[in-house]
Amino acid sequence: MPVMVMAGSSIEFSIGQWSFDKIQAKNLNTSFRLTEKGLGFIATVDSIQLAEPIGKLSKITLSCDELIIVSEQYSCAKGTIGFQQKELSKQILEFEVEAHPEKNKYKIEIENLKLASATFSITAIFKNDQWKVFADTPQLQLSSLIQFLSPYLQNEQREILANWSIDAVLKLDLDVFGSGEQITAIGLDLTGDAINISDSGGLYVSEDLANSLNLEAKKVKQDWQWQVELDINNGQGYADPVFIDFTETALLFKAKGQWLNQQAHLNVNTMSLNHDNVMQLHGDFSADKNGLIAANIKVDKSKLSQLYSIWLQPFVLGTAMDNLELAGDISAQFQQQGDQYQLKIGLDEVFSHEQSGLFSIDGLSGEVAWTNAEQAVNTALHWQSASVYALTLGESSIQAEVASSSLSLLEPWILPILDGELILNNFTFNHQPNAASTWNFEGELMPISMESLSSTLGWPLLHGQLSGVIPKVHYAEHKIKVDGALKVNLFEGSTIIRDLELETPFGALPQLKANISLKGLNLETLTRTFDFGKITGRLDGKINNLRLANWQPVQFDAVFATPEGDKSRRRISQKAVDNLSQVGGGPTGILQRSVLRFFEDFSYQALGLSCRLRNEVCEMAGVAEADHGYYIVKGGGLPPRINVVGYTRRVDWPDLIERLKSVSQNSEPIVIE
Repeated sequence: MPVMVMAGSSIEFSIGQWSFDKIQAKNLNTSFRLTEKGLGFIATVDSIQLAEPIGKLSKITLSCDELIIVSEQYSCAKGTIGFQQKELSKQILEFEVEAHPEKNKYKIEIENLKLASATFSITAIFKNDQWKVFADTPQLQLSSLIQFLSPYLQNEQREILANWSIDAVLKLDLDVFGSGEQITAIGLDLTGDAINISDSGGLYVSEDLANSLNLEAKKVKQDWQWQVELDINNGQGYADPVFIDFTETALLFKAKGQWLNQQAHLNVNTMSLNHDNVMQLHGDFSADKNGLIAANIKVDKSKLSQLYSIWLQPFVLGTAMDNLELAGDISAQFQQQGDQYQLKIGLDEVFSHEQSGLFSIDGLSGEVAWTNAEQAVNTALHWQSASVYALTLGESSIQAEVASSSLSLLEPWILPILDGELILNNFTFNHQPNAASTWNFEGELMPISMESLSSTLGWPLLHGQLSGVIPKVHYAEHKIKVDGALKVNLFEGSTIIRDLELETPFGALPQLKANISLKGLNLETLTRTFDFGKITGRLDGKINNLRLANWQPVQFDAVFATPEGDKSRRRISQKAVDNLSQVGGGPTGILQRSVLRFFEDFSYQALGLSCRLRNEVCEMAGVAEADHGYYIVKGGGLPPRINVVGYTRRVDWPDLIERLKSVSQNSEPIVIE
C-alpha cells in the first residue's frame, strides 16, 4: 500500500506495486517539492510493463522542475525521463507536457530520443480521439534503422533485405495524423546526399546518390489521396539495364493521385518526369493488381541521340539497333483503355546510321503508329535518302494504316534503288501478343543497271540490266522466304531463283539458301562484263543447294553448259581459251607455240564447267570426260576448232577464287599451252 512522508516543503510517497489497464509498475517512489517557478517532482520506478512493441522499461527516472497545476490544466515546461529498454537501450530524454483533462487535450514534446543510431525530436498532440505526431532527425543511418526494425519484420521481408547492401545517411521529417487507431494523413520529407545501395545480383546499384523525397497522403473515407515529388540531382544509378549519371542529367518526378483501398486500385491523376537534357514525360494512368486499366502518357519532343543512349540502347544490346549514330527529334504518345492501346511516335529530320554499315537513313520525318484496336490509325513516313549494306536507296514515302496489331500499305511503296526501283505491293506487317513478328509482300524490280550495281557492291564491272517480278515474300521466326519463283532478267537471259530462304538477315551471321536456274545467258555479254575473253553463244546453268553463311558460299552444286539445241554462233577467243585452261588447271603455252596462234578465235561444239562445293573444297568437272581430265570446251563446227581440257578435279575454294580473280584482272592473254 502507499506510504506518504511529509518533510518541510517536500512530500514523498512510495507504491510497491501499481497497475492501470494493461500497465504494471513496481516500486514507484515520488517526491514533490516547491520551486521558484512552480512545483517540482522526481519519480523513480524499478520497472513498468507496457504493451508491445515497447514491452518492459526498467530503471525509470522522471523529473520536472516546472510542474504547474492550475484549474483544468497541468503542464511541465522542463522535464527529463530516463529508462532502459531491450531494443532502445539506455535513454535520457527531455520533454515538455501540456494537459487539459477537462478538454481531453494533451501535448507532449520529446527531445534526444536515441533510435537506430539517430537522435529524434518528437511532438505528439492528442485531442479526444484525434492525434498528431511530428518526428524529425538530422541524420539517420538507413542500415541501422533496418537493423532496428528487423525483429518486427516477417521472415520473407528479412530475407529480401539480406540480399541488399545499404549505406545511406538521411534527413527525416515525418508528420503523422490519426483518429483512434487509424492513421488519417502522412507527410514525409526525406533527403540524402550519399546513398549507396546495391543488390547481391548487381542489377540495382546507386553510388553517392543525392535526392529529396516529399510525400503527402490523406485518407478520405477508406481511400487515400496522395502526392509525391522526387528530385535526384547528384550521383549515379543503375537499374538493369539503364544507367544514369544524375550529376549530368538530374531527374525530377512529380505525381498526384488516389489509392482506392477496397478495390486495390491506383489512380495517377497527373504525372511528370523531367530528365534534364534528355526528355520530358507527362500524363496520367490507372492500374490494379492485374496491370494497366487506362493510360495517357506523352513524351514531348526530345533529342533522339540523348534519349537513345540512356533509355533505348540498353534494351537492344546485341541487336542491329545496338550501334547507332543518331540525330534529330522524337516525340511519343501512348494511350490505353482496357485491353486496347495506341502508340504514336513522331520523327522530325531524323538521321540514323548503323556504324558497321548495315543500314542508314537521313531526313526521316513523319509519324509511326501502332494499335491493337480495330479502329485504324494512319502511319506516314518520308525520308531523303537511305542505304542497306552498300545499296543506296533514294527518296521515298510510306502511307499505311494500322489496326488489330497489323500494318497494311495504303498504296504501293516505291523504293528507288540505285538507278532503278523496287515496287512493293500488298505489304502487311503483323505482330500479335506473345507471338513473333511476321510480314509479307509482292513486288516488281524495275531495271537496275548492272554497271551501277556491280560498282556499288565491289563486283567486277557487269553490263546489262537487272529486273524481274517478285512473288510473295514473307518473314516469320527470323526467316525470309519466297513463295514461288523469283524471276530476274540478267545478261539477256532469265534467272529463276526458287526455295529462297534467308535466316537472321540483320543478325551477326545471316544464312541464305536457294536453288537457282539460269537460261539463255548471252555469253558475249557475260564474258565482256568480266573481261574474260570473248565467247559467243548461249549458256544454261543450275546452282542447287546453295547456302551462304555471312554472305560467303559454304555449299552448292553448280553446273554451267551450252544448252542442247543451241543454234547461235559459238566462237571462243584465244584469251578465253587461255583463261578457261587456267581455271581448270591445264598446261600453258601450247597456243603460242603452234600455228593456232594466228587465229583470233575458234569454233566450239559445247562448253561447260561444274563445281560441287563442300567443306571449302570444289569437286570440278566439264561437259564430257577426256583421257586425262575433263573437257571444259569441246571443239566442233567449222575450223579452226579447239578443245580445252581441265585437269584439276579437287581444288580448295579459296584457291579457285584466286584463279578467277587472276583471270578477270589480267587484261593480257595468258599462255598456258
